[in-house]
Amino acid sequence: MQTAVETLEDDKVRIRVEIDAHDVDHAFEHALSDLAKDVRLPGFRKGKAPVAVVRQRLGEEAVRDEALRSHINGWWRRALAAAGVDGIGQPEIDWDELPVEGAPFTFTGTVQVPPRATLPATLELAAVKPDLTVPDDYVDEEVERIRAAGATFEVAAVAVESGHQVLVDMQGTIDGKAIKDAQATDLLVEAGAGRLLDELDEALIGMQAGESREVTVTLPQEQKPKKLAGRDAVFAVSVKEVRVRVLPDLDDEFAKQVAGFDTLQELKDDIRQGREQNLEREADGQFRRNVLQDLGAQVEVDVPSAMVGRRIDDRLQSMARSLGQQGIELEQYLRMMGRDLNTLAMELAPECEREVREELALDAYIERHGIAVTDDDLRAFIAEQAAAEGEGDEVVERIMGDAAMREDVRRDLVLKNGLDHAVEAAKAITPEEAEARANARSGSAADAAPAEHNGEEADDASADPEQES
Repeated sequence: MQTAVETLEDDKVRIRVEIDAHDVDHAFEHALSDLAKDVRLPGFRKGKAPVAVVRQRLGEEAVRDEALRSHINGWWRRALAAAGVDGIGQPEIDWDELPVEGAPFTFTGTVQVPPRATLPATLELAAVKPDLTVPDDYVDEEVERIRAAGATFEVAAVAVESGHQVLVDMQGTIDGKAIKDAQATDLLVEAGAGRLLDELDEALIGMQAGESREVTVTLPQEQKPKKLAGRDAVFAVSVKEVRVRVLPDLDDEFAKQVAGFDTLQELKDDIRQGREQNLEREADGQFRRNVLQDLGAQVEVDVPSAMVGRRIDDRLQSMARSLGQQGIELEQYLRMMGRDLNTLAMELAPECEREVREELALDAYIERHGIAVTDDDLRAFIAEQAAAEGEGDEVVERIMGDAAMREDVRRDLVLKNGLDHAVEAAKAITPEEAEARANARSGSAADAAPAEHNGEEADDASADPEQES
C-alpha cells in the first residue's frame, strides 16, 4: 500500500491510496468465497458450488462489487495508519476506475482531521507539584503492623476479649436434634473476627477456660439446607483455652527476626525511604497532569464534537470491559444505579472535552518544538518494552511490520516525549499562585465579553440618535 496526503482547507485532508495488485486479488478471492457460501445453484447443495461456477453465474460485476464493499473500509483504516492521519468522522471516498484482478487499485479519501490549536506566542507553563511528606506517625504505624504480623499467641487464664484466640467445642441443635455441619471439637477461632455468627461471637466475650454457655441463634435466610433457614437453633459452646496475643519487643532483635535488618532504626529508615519514593512518584504524576491541564487552559481551539464523542465512546467501552470481567453488563449496571447511557455520556462529556483540548494543545506544543520519533527510536522503545514483558524480537518485528500498530505506538511515544519536554520546561508554583493564574485568565475572558457588548450598545445608539431625547 502507498499513500500520499494532501492538506485541504477547513481542517481536511485528501489521501490518495494505491492498493497493491496482490491485495486486490486477495479481496476478490475473499469476495468470491463469501458469495459462494450463500448462493444456491441447481444440482449443488447450498454453499457447495465450485467458485468458478459461482463466478460464471453471478458475473464479474457482482464479484467486484462484493470485493470493494467488503474491503474498502479496511483499506481506508490501513491507509490512515500508514499516513499517520487521525481521521474524524466518516470519509468521502471516491475512485476513477473500479478494481480489477491482477492490477493495483487507486482511490482517494477526504476526511476531517483534528484542528490545529494555537498556543500563546510566549508560552509560560506553571503548575502545582504537591508537597507530599511522610507523616511522623506513618513509620510507627507500619512498625506496629509488622510487629502484629510477628506476634505469637500464648495460653492465659483470662476472660475472652476481642482479638484473643479461643479453643472451643460447639454443638448446634434444633428441637434437640443435632444440626449437620454445626458440630465442632477443638475449633480455634479469633474472637471478634466475624468468623462465627454474630450471636456466637458476642457470647464468647467474657467467657473463661472451662466455662460453657447455651446460645439461641436465628439461622440466616441463606442457611443451607433451606429447611433450616430462619429457624432458631441452640448452640452449646464450651471454652477450652484462651490464647492472648504476645507482641515482640521493639528492639534490634525484632528488626533482625521479623524484617531482616540489623537494627530497629534501619527498619524505620527503610520504611520512611520507601514511602518517600512512592510519594515522590505520586507527586511527579500529579505534576505531569497539572502541567498538561495548564497547557490546555492556554490554548485556543474549537474542539470538534466528533472527537469528544469518540472519547466518550472509548470511556464507555472501557467501562463495559471492566464490568464484563466481573460478569456484569454495562446496561445492567446502569439500571442498578438508576441511570442510562445518555445520562452517563452527558456526565462524561465535560471531562472528555477537556482531555481532547489538552491533547490538541500537546500536539501544538510538539509541533512548535519539533518533537519527533524516528524509526530507530521507535524500534529501541518497543524492544525495551518487549524485554520488560519477557517477549522476544519477534514481537518487535511484528509491530514494526504492521503500519497500524507501529504508528499507534509512535503516536503514544511522541505524546509521552512531548509531555516530558513540557514538564521539564514548566515551573513549579504554589496552590495560591495557581489560583491567581486561573483567576487572571477568567478575568481576561470576562473583560472581553462586556467590551463586545458595549460596542454593540454604542452601535445601536449611533444608529438611533433621537432615542434618548
